[in-house]
Amino acid sequence: MPVILSEELIKKEILEKEDIFTIDKSRAKSQDIRPLKIAIVNLMPNKEETEIDLLKLISNHALQIEVDFIRTDSYINKHSNYERLNKLYKSYEDIKNEKYDGMIITGAPIENLDYSDIKYWDELKMIFDYARENVFSTIFICWASLAALNYFYHIDSFSYKEKIFGVYPFFKESESRLLDGFDDVFNIPQSRYKGIDPKDIELVDDLKILGESDEVGLSLAASCDYRFIFSLGHFEYNKYTLDREYKRDLKNGLDAKKPVNYYFKDSDKINMSWKSAASLFFSNWINYAVYQNTPYRLDSIKEKSVSKFGGSSLSDAGQFRRVKEIINKKDDRNVIVVSAPGKRNPYDIKVTDLLIKASESNEKINNIDKEILRLSKVKNEEIEIKNKILEKIRERFYEIVDDLDLNKNIKKEIDDCIISVSESLNKDFNLSRGEYLNAKILALYLDYDFIDSKDLIYFDEDNKVNFERTTEAIRKNIRAGMKVVVPGFYGNKDGYIKTFERGGSDYTGSILASALDSSVYENWTDVSGIMTADPNIDKTAKKIEKLKYKDLEKIINSGASVYQKDAIAPVMDKNITIKILNTNKPDDSGTTIKD
Repeated sequence: MPVILSEELIKKEILEKEDIFTIDKSRAKSQDIRPLKIAIVNLMPNKEETEIDLLKLISNHALQIEVDFIRTDSYINKHSNYERLNKLYKSYEDIKNEKYDGMIITGAPIENLDYSDIKYWDELKMIFDYARENVFSTIFICWASLAALNYFYHIDSFSYKEKIFGVYPFFKESESRLLDGFDDVFNIPQSRYKGIDPKDIELVDDLKILGESDEVGLSLAASCDYRFIFSLGHFEYNKYTLDREYKRDLKNGLDAKKPVNYYFKDSDKINMSWKSAASLFFSNWINYAVYQNTPYRLDSIKEKSVSKFGGSSLSDAGQFRRVKEIINKKDDRNVIVVSAPGKRNPYDIKVTDLLIKASESNEKINNIDKEILRLSKVKNEEIEIKNKILEKIRERFYEIVDDLDLNKNIKKEIDDCIISVSESLNKDFNLSRGEYLNAKILALYLDYDFIDSKDLIYFDEDNKVNFERTTEAIRKNIRAGMKVVVPGFYGNKDGYIKTFERGGSDYTGSILASALDSSVYENWTDVSGIMTADPNIDKTAKKIEKLKYKDLEKIINSGASVYQKDAIAPVMDKNITIKILNTNKPDDSGTTIKD
């Protein structure tokens, strides 16, 4: 399928000679299909050659692709035709309010400069941020990969002893769809002085290695969601690019060495051994990273919401900071529902699980007290276990308070709460203290008001929510314009704390959203929406963009722990939109549930 280009960008004869299939915009608009929008930020000195090389790779695909070339305004290379760039390329200002399915940011021969010394660095940082917020998937090539890994992940590059120049083999280190059809060893042209240690990539949970070698190091990497793809080599190089670079350096009197693995042995004849891999790579990118996942509508609608943050979203001070950033990005995020701190890593323990253990210890202690003499040793052992558990809980909350540099008076409340849990045999009260303290700390951190759920949510004699009394209390206590934090998971029954089932913070949030007639109920957690299957088991699992309430109920009834079942009814009755969103990837669209 064709790419859509301005008729003035490249002469028709050149496009036909290079087998680049194009159509004009008027013909494209007459077809009943949305073209993919791809932006190419061309930083290379030889603009026209780079245009041809990239267009050959992305045009060889069964999709319409509308291409915009992007220039930098803060620096124009002396070899570039300014009038041509100004007429046929767009600037950041031209595109800043647009969105793209994909973007390619090329390399540039500036890798030995400090980033701060690059004339267009500030403008490029704006383009990086733009890509993160407005582009579904971006490929960074060569130097752009080094710069993006440093900018987004603070990964530093290292310098080789001498320039890496030639065609190098790399091991296929992943079964990523980006490498579908690749051999276990594949070749990529390289022309650079700096590299990335694969060990630095392994330290970042969001990144995965796709290709590397012992000689060169990292060659290909990607973020887990394929929003960012890093190609340190040059798949896009044509057959003669390295040959021209080598001869140019010789002509300029440089101590240039022949590009390795590029010419046939004892010959100047070029062996183009990367063409099939290059074609596969860009085809796979367009198909798997862009086309199959990008939304049909690239624009999005911002709405008022009740926001619930799960335990994984508030597991430590760093997560609190992310939550604050998320809350501050929208003025209407006034009502916040929180869960107790979740796991900080796969080996950690959720605070609610710790509170369950603490409460169970109290029950054992009560039984042990009946046989004081005979079981005194066992009692003392259980007291020690409980105290260690409570100390872990105290340390968790202290760590958050200290890392956020909050008023130390909150520690007195934490201590009082720990004492209450230590002495209480009311399991519901004990389990509720995780949400209670987390809400107290977040309210202090955001400078919001704290409102206790026991003053908002009421249970009847059958342990069901009394919606009439609850709605009246919510509307009385949370008035328009107030900014509040509410602990999830519990309410009030006859003056005592009564908890919901595990996952009850979902229910709390939906009750508040219903009572306040919210347009949206945001449920923030650690996944980017509801998937077609468990992604830890099924690597082909895809995110479901939209669901109806009944579909959500079917998924829950099938055993998936994606949402608390009781939490559906309050928002479904008023047709309030539910959005399942990822605290750690707030820009992801998530899953929208509405009839």
